[in-house]
Amino acid sequence: MMKIKAVKKQHNDIPYNYFDKESDKVCFMFSGKGYTYEKPLLYYSTELMLELGYDVVQVCYTFDSKQFEQEPKAISEMVYNAANPIVEYILSTKPYTEAVYIGKSLGTLPITDFYMQQSSSIPSRYVLLTPLLSLDHVMENLLGKQAFLAIGTADPHYSKERLDQLSSHELAIVENADHSLEIATNTVTSIIICQSLFTALKAYLQ
Repeated sequence: MMKIKAVKKQHNDIPYNYFDKESDKVCFMFSGKGYTYEKPLLYYSTELMLELGYDVVQVCYTFDSKQFEQEPKAISEMVYNAANPIVEYILSTKPYTEAVYIGKSLGTLPITDFYMQQSSSIPSRYVLLTPLLSLDHVMENLLGKQAFLAIGTADPHYSKERLDQLSSHELAIVENADHSLEIATNTVTSIIICQSLFTALKAYLQ
């Protein structure tokens, strides 16, 4: 079977990559501040979603450093305002029956603060890769919700106390992993972590 290539498109002046599996299921992906779609967590998330038969939309927003000097809630709104016109447009193009939202770090903000709080017209699931748990409003928005959440104990946003409050979520907590869910000095262990994480994520999504 040929590997599906992304078609580069643009909507509302924001570029995005569209992988068309001719599916009735769609996955929206939101990258981190410096963590792009070529990096392991998002590359393999894309591959997994295509394997599971989803159309995939990678939103390719970029912001300048000054825009990150705002309050966290304003930053979250900025990312959502960049991504959401694309989400709404894609959902209007096909009669999709299911959606998955995957975010990494900065890209988890529109999911926790907006998509998880809204009533969706179709069944939706959420994947939070290294979410910003140190932000109070993120924690408030996660309480009582349900998502697949992956974080390492060496991540500056990790908090055992906060994770203990999130028992409604599917948690993948990785010992000694950093904000990229890697062990900085151990390549092989980082690969094993990646395999374990995607095995768990695949089981969650099936």
